[in-house]
Amino acid sequence: MTSDNEPIDDVLRRTVLKASAVAAGALGMGTATTAAVDEEDAADSNDVEESDNVDEPEGFETELLAAHAPFPDDVTATLEASYHEVDEPIVVELDDASTTMFLEARWEPGGTGGWHTHPGPLILNIVEGELEVIFERDCVSRTYTAGESLLDDGDVVNSFNPSETEEARAYVFALGIPDGEPPMENVAPVEC
Repeated sequence: MTSDNEPIDDVLRRTVLKASAVAAGALGMGTATTAAVDEEDAADSNDVEESDNVDEPEGFETELLAAHAPFPDDVTATLEASYHEVDEPIVVELDDASTTMFLEARWEPGGTGGWHTHPGPLILNIVEGELEVIFERDCVSRTYTAGESLLDDGDVVNSFNPSETEEARAYVFALGIPDGEPPMENVAPVEC
């Protein structure tokens, strides 16, 4: 995956840590998941120490609706998103979009996915409540409500439910996630 974006103010992309295949599970940013994870991945996920300073999700869970499904043909994808706060559109060119996953993500009131990244882009369809999303590249908070969709291009991002009383829920379509790998990796917190 490549992106046309350059780091802002020379902020370097955080080192991605293999935080927790279990906690990350299906979407990689949940605190609980119903996705199946093999025993080796589960053992690896327990090796992350607190000193690694990974931003952990809280009040967030995912459910795998459809596991990795490969296209029988070669598939590439180019996705573009234009945000009114950004001069240049965000362009994602995915050389290998050969697998897909479908998930459901839920944020409890005040819940957060923690700072994380993805090996491929995600398209989220917000079906309940509202979700605030902040990308490291510009540190702008964007709010999406039920009935809206957003493109997460795989850069470092945080998502959270600003409501104190209502759950937020989204259906997630993930492209180009390598088979057997979680679609999300939590990283060190970003200072925005």
